[in-house]
Amino acid sequence: MPSRLTRPAALATVTLCALAALTACGDDEPGAKTAAGFDAVEISGAVGDVPEIDWKAMLKAGKAEVEVVEEGDGPVLEEGDRVVTNIAVSNDVSQEISFDTYGDEGALLLEVGSDAEPTQVVDLLTELIAQGIEPGETKVGTRIAAVVDVKEEWEPNVALALTPLGVGNEDGIVVVADLEAVPLDGPEGKSKAAPRWAPEIVEKKGEPTALDSSGQPEPDAKSKELTQAVLVEGTGPVVEKGDLLVADYIGQVYAADKPFDNGFSRDEPSTFTIGVGGVVKGWDEGLVGKTVGSRVLLRIPPTLGYGKKGQGEDIPPNATLYFIVDILAAA
Repeated sequence: MPSRLTRPAALATVTLCALAALTACGDDEPGAKTAAGFDAVEISGAVGDVPEIDWKAMLKAGKAEVEVVEEGDGPVLEEGDRVVTNIAVSNDVSQEISFDTYGDEGALLLEVGSDAEPTQVVDLLTELIAQGIEPGETKVGTRIAAVVDVKEEWEPNVALALTPLGVGNEDGIVVVADLEAVPLDGPEGKSKAAPRWAPEIVEKKGEPTALDSSGQPEPDAKSKELTQAVLVEGTGPVVEKGDLLVADYIGQVYAADKPFDNGFSRDEPSTFTIGVGGVVKGWDEGLVGKTVGSRVLLRIPPTLGYGKKGQGEDIPPNATLYFIVDILAAA
């Protein structure tokens, strides 16, 4: 498979807050002005962009508050929907954004109404944001924020897990989240004729199951050129470098009997961050700039795939790879 087709987890790359054992990263300064809840902070900027966060005071101790900052005008979110979400975190000590997913970190997928236990640090934050989502009412395009007294909200050992996000275990923080897109069920747009070099898409009940390239001439293994075609041209947003891309796909070696990876066979689409080296080069080069709703066909030479070494038993050395990719969401 392209490699690391998972939710972004590069949390250790952000600036660490210096602390020892259970000491705080930032206690309130003696005599510092404090305010409760959203009176302590002002949030502005356009949904979809990194928010502007202006701290008016240190956050007064108390329970977390969650509210809708701006209502969206997109589709209504229902129970079980998976929504592509960007978040930004700021604390009242540095008063700067210490972590955000709007850039190369890649966005997150938040499941509406899920009661699953947190498995990553950011899940502690998205759990708070989820409290502001009303299934059947909240719409895509909504911005939600939570102001949180870390010491009040989490046990000390849990709070310490937030340090990779630049959050101290006694900080006041604000988490801002933009609910940006719900993945499509499949490609949506204008269909285009397949090029002559295209393998046949084998389908079962209307869903791709394999790519048959047996009728095509053997590709030149020394080629360095990516060959690509858009089979369905979507009308959604343009995929940009650093986006979280949600996709179904099939990958198959030239003349192979079966795919080495079939994302269509899984219960949920796959997610990965595009354009930043987290997948094979052919994906980064071929999918950035395409539009959501598109079905893209890629023929990837070894130099942009797995090269001279190959990958496992199914991808031999110097293999030309064929991929069909349905772009279902990006943000």
